Amino acid sequence: MCDVQLFSGKKILVTGSTRGIGRAVAEQLISLGATVGIHGRSAETVTSACSELDEHSTIPLPLDLSEADAGSELIKAFLAEAGAIDALVNNAGAGKAAPFRAMTIDKWRATFTLNLECAMTASREAYNVMRKNKAGSIVNIASVSGHGPGKWMGADYAASKAALVSMTKSLAFEAGRFGIRVNAVSPGFVETDMTEVITEEMRASLPIPMKRFAMPKEIAGPVIWLLSEEAAYITGQVIHVDGGLYM
Repeated sequence: MCDVQLFSGKKILVTGSTRGIGRAVAEQLISLGATVGIHGRSAETVTSACSELDEHSTIPLPLDLSEADAGSELIKAFLAEAGAIDALVNNAGAGKAAPFRAMTIDKWRATFTLNLECAMTASREAYNVMRKNKAGSIVNIASVSGHGPGKWMGADYAASKAALVSMTKSLAFEAGRFGIRVNAVSPGFVETDMTEVITEEMRASLPIPMKRFAMPKEIAGPVIWLLSEEAAYITGQVIHVDGGLYM
């Protein structure tokens, strides 16, 4: 996908896009001609990211996703500025490992609100617009943790990502007849803020066949492909980008 006009004229929202995977996705989309909604909690961080990426090709969208309906509000804010939405990448999410014996219902609910419920309300809002246009694409950033026990990330994170995978397939099944594709990417360990706390000793002990963590741009590549017309007949799928860890 070297065509610099691949997404020319497209309006795409990437949640959690001031850093890490989301920022890498946004950067590649901008380089391919898209106008991208840059989202983060802090207005200062969002403004800074837009300035560093491209002020003319970005739409700043500061919003806290600690409430489920915030996903819907984010889409409305994007539409008010962009006038349309051609694609959505639900990347915003977080997790912090905690033993099940110490799990609280408040922590469980907070994880689900951010990782699943905001993605649901954002997808619902975007889907209703895309359905009228009979075109669109949604990519959800899941996790290798969503395909088995939480292990490194805890039960709340794993369960929320497993539910996100299930939601991906359910929406894909419903939306396909309207020309809307819904897919997911499940990363393994990625060099982001979330993995900075992992020591070299812990890294060496992880059963990753490729013996290293991914760079954010290596997750962004498959996301970009799924959003593109090159994947026009792919929906309801989950691509593992984990260096062979899930295998």
